[in-house]
Amino acid sequence: MNARQEKIIELLRESGGWMKGKDIALVMGVSTRTIRNDVETINASLTGAAIESSFQLGYHLKTQEAPVSRAKSVIPQTPEERRSFILKQLLRHRDININDLPEKVCVSLFTIESDLRVIRQWLADSSDLHLESGRNRIRLVGDEAAKRRLYKFLLSQEVEENFLNMDTLNELYPDFDLTEIRDLLAECEKRHGIEIRETAQSMVLMHVGIALTRVLNFNPMERVEALKDLQETPQYLAAREFWDKIARRFQVTAPEPEISQLALLFMGKGSGNYYKADTIPVNGKDISLEDLTTAMLEEVRKLYGVDLTTDSKLQEGLSLHLRGLLLRLRDRTQVDNVYLEELRWRFPLIYDMGVTASRKLHEILGIQLDPNEIGFLALHLGAAYTIHRKPSKYRAVVVFPSDQALATVVIEKIRRQFQDRMDVVAVLDAYEKKRVEDLNPDLILTTLPLDHGLNVPTVQLSVFYSQENESQIFQQLNRLDKNRQKDIFQHRIRELIKPEYFLETLDASDSEDVIRKMCQPLVKAGCIPPEYADAVLEREGYAPTSFAAGFALPHALNVTIRESAISVAHLDHPLQWGDHSVDFVLLLAIREEDRELLGIFFDWWIQIISDPLRFGLLKEKNGYAAFVQAILEEK
Repeated sequence: MNARQEKIIELLRESGGWMKGKDIALVMGVSTRTIRNDVETINASLTGAAIESSFQLGYHLKTQEAPVSRAKSVIPQTPEERRSFILKQLLRHRDININDLPEKVCVSLFTIESDLRVIRQWLADSSDLHLESGRNRIRLVGDEAAKRRLYKFLLSQEVEENFLNMDTLNELYPDFDLTEIRDLLAECEKRHGIEIRETAQSMVLMHVGIALTRVLNFNPMERVEALKDLQETPQYLAAREFWDKIARRFQVTAPEPEISQLALLFMGKGSGNYYKADTIPVNGKDISLEDLTTAMLEEVRKLYGVDLTTDSKLQEGLSLHLRGLLLRLRDRTQVDNVYLEELRWRFPLIYDMGVTASRKLHEILGIQLDPNEIGFLALHLGAAYTIHRKPSKYRAVVVFPSDQALATVVIEKIRRQFQDRMDVVAVLDAYEKKRVEDLNPDLILTTLPLDHGLNVPTVQLSVFYSQENESQIFQQLNRLDKNRQKDIFQHRIRELIKPEYFLETLDASDSEDVIRKMCQPLVKAGCIPPEYADAVLEREGYAPTSFAAGFALPHALNVTIRESAISVAHLDHPLQWGDHSVDFVLLLAIREEDRELLGIFFDWWIQIISDPLRFGLLKEKNGYAAFVQAILEEK
């Protein structure tokens, strides 16, 4: 099966019911005939007919256990996958025979030669590498560091957004088993009494994977800033033991800078105590990391109304990160941020905070960060913002008439799992309508079928509390999240997106032309000042707001807006916008007084793009009324 056919299975699984062929075709961007052919291929590839067809109802997945592999097909399915395959072959071998490639990727020699022309142009535009050919053989020529950067780029493309899946991560590193490395790391941490949060452990593991790849390719870190008393710490001893075992396992030398860097990662925010000074030289001046951090957080406070300046943990962590960032810039080294696409896609408001912080850094030091570094800043700010935001928790009442000891165990588990989102305000052994009404719950959890007349969602649990129950509660909380802001959003959306701000077909030459044309109706209506387009372009200069799904969300930072509005445009033809091709644009202009509305918008947008069918309907050019209906889920 190819990637599209796997996506059809996933789409039907998520739907849980019947889907019309035309709806699937809309999501996939192909004809209904192609969908019919794909379904036949799927059913021929799997044991038994996995997808049932009906002339009236469409298609549905007969079994929810239909095997869907997230891995790429062995044979590249698209031109992009084919070119990536060729580049990886060139990176892994000194040279390759051009005549062998058609058989490996199941295309003609003419197609291979066409692919090589595209690869040559891409390398010329984006790297210091180039292809050399002769006697039917071809090889990749250039600096070894540039080759490694290309290899890491190709690997990160394979992972897509599934960066916390160990099986997927493992495929990034063909030279070793990342699961084995993880277990070895955990063993060393345990032996030296080091405890690391699960979220931080993922970051440490990613660092170790990249560092080990670098060492195995004879390109270890050559130096690290001189540190005081670091070698006496348990974190250093654990890092030393880990790298010593790695050295024996892979027959390499354990580099001292890599040991020190891993020790600092183990320490997390406490690593700041081991540096010689609280300043770092930049362009001939000693820069106070504390002052720099404070200035960046103050800029975030002014723009977003979120005061993180008193968060000492964030100050320490951000200062430590800035030290490493400035050293990387000084040494002209780069790091890849595997979290970047996930962050930009799922948390655009958080990513924008990173852009704001990077803009302040540029203002103070004259240094402009790339999107990877902006993403790292956003990770720090996002973690602190999540804690700071603390939306009000939902109130849950539990009706559990079973054994009291068992009830205590189950309820304690529920409290522990959902403590950040829900408070269990009462535990009852029987349902009493008046008592439950007085408690005013948002959610009722019960182990018995419960028929009540209250307008309160109810989740029936097993007395032994299964993983399915955990999932049911999680899904219900997500539905409550969705409904919490729905009334506000539905009331405001027609005010924000007026017919005169909706451009059903926009002919533009490039992204700048799109932005300037979309600003015109908002300027005419008095919503934004004439210079707003320039401010949007300045924001795009820090990091383009385009996404792989084919849309862009341009907006400005720190500009006075007279009236909140959103301009919508369907482009006459796709345009290259940053790294992505875009045909659908929403230009945002939200007043400072409506900051909360920006958060509501992004919450809504995440729901939209997470639903392929709904997103497909939104992108259809059916006019303003149909667009608003798709937004509000009106039937």
